[in-house]
Amino acid sequence: MDSRPMAKPILLNEQVPSEEVYGARPGELDGLTIMRYAPVNRERSSGGIDRYLRCLDHGLLQRHRLTILQMRLVNQVGTDQIETEQVGMGRILWIPVPILRTKSRFVDLPKRVRYVYDQTLRRRRLEGEEMPEAIFGAMMGVMFQKVRHLPHKYIILSDSLSRRLLSQEVNLLTVHWLTYDAQTLMMQAKRAGIPFTLIHHFDNEWFSQPQVRKWLPLAAGIGSVSGKGMPDHVRGRYTNLSDAVDTEFFAPYQASPQDGTGRPSILLPARIDKGKGHKDLLQAARILAARNIDFQVCFAGAVDSEPLHQDLREYTAAAGLGDRVVFLGDLAAQEMRDCYALSSLVVLPSYWEGLGRVLLEAQAMQKPVVAYDSGGVGEAVLPNETGFLVKTGDVEALADRIGALLTDKAKRYRLGERGRQFVVEKFSLSALIERHETFYLRALRRRNPRYYEGS
Repeated sequence: MDSRPMAKPILLNEQVPSEEVYGARPGELDGLTIMRYAPVNRERSSGGIDRYLRCLDHGLLQRHRLTILQMRLVNQVGTDQIETEQVGMGRILWIPVPILRTKSRFVDLPKRVRYVYDQTLRRRRLEGEEMPEAIFGAMMGVMFQKVRHLPHKYIILSDSLSRRLLSQEVNLLTVHWLTYDAQTLMMQAKRAGIPFTLIHHFDNEWFSQPQVRKWLPLAAGIGSVSGKGMPDHVRGRYTNLSDAVDTEFFAPYQASPQDGTGRPSILLPARIDKGKGHKDLLQAARILAARNIDFQVCFAGAVDSEPLHQDLREYTAAAGLGDRVVFLGDLAAQEMRDCYALSSLVVLPSYWEGLGRVLLEAQAMQKPVVAYDSGGVGEAVLPNETGFLVKTGDVEALADRIGALLTDKAKRYRLGERGRQFVVEKFSLSALIERHETFYLRALRRRNPRYYEGS
């Protein structure tokens, strides 16, 4: 772990109103420790939140000597408890958090009980407890965690974050994932006088969930990646943090694509998971094949749902699309850039999205996009200028829009050029970093006068 001394605390004026905070000068956040509760899998590249936070953290750490505690999802408690990554002037401490996803709340209850027991026992043994004490502690853990974990289809064992919240002297907790387990961390922060913010990356309807509505008055800041569909009880209280793309990295001239098949390529860059619209694209592909339009469908993204993955493969075979559909799996950033470069258009028929980050990446790569008009997607696309928006679930209209682009190369080129111009103008990395800096300063000055000054 990095042993460099952190800066000394000073006091801020608690009376400074939040609207007088307009951003941070380089170094103004020096010495702060920020903990992020977010569904990040460090070992993979796909996932909008993963890439969002990677860009954000790297940008912040180029300007400030920060420590960022970042949870990373793992399958089980391991021996490598924390990994330190030096970035810019600061560091990211990666804290492993075990997670188990199950299909059924009732049928898989024994599986979840066993998981809580096994992981608790494993952690206690790694901490040096003898087997009898560890077994007893694991049994007690299952009993006491019954209400907290076991009713849910997925289990998040974030105890390691709770321990670090106080031992690492965290100044600000940022919650990017509004799960049941986030409440424990937020309540602990509240008791310790640590301000926390809620930053939502998905459809804003989540802010209307009964449990989330209880958290809102306690938060020092509320953020979202889009303002579309914001409930009335949040409107006027939230900050639109939006998204950003590294347009120097995602640029056509940076790509080195391998030769393709020669067929026009339809790319869906998203995790294979419920709600991302993979089946809808296959249904649209079946319609296009019946119209004798030539194409290839490429799915690029990690498999989060193996049952859905199998269903998609079975549907592909049954629909006679076997030679037209390719599953590329999880791709590294450079591979993803090359994949964009090879595609003719990018499609995101997702049923719920915060903004649709991959749409920004695609447009930065001068590719036209077609997407369902769900969540905040409408803020990521200029309809009829950079791509097309389709009513969510309308597979026939989805096929029509895709077909129109597949058969009109000039239109694809025109929309693609306008798309890059749009992203460069509206979604720069510097603007994203400045928005977050302002957001953090306001949260700190509202709830916690402690601040750090560079030594």
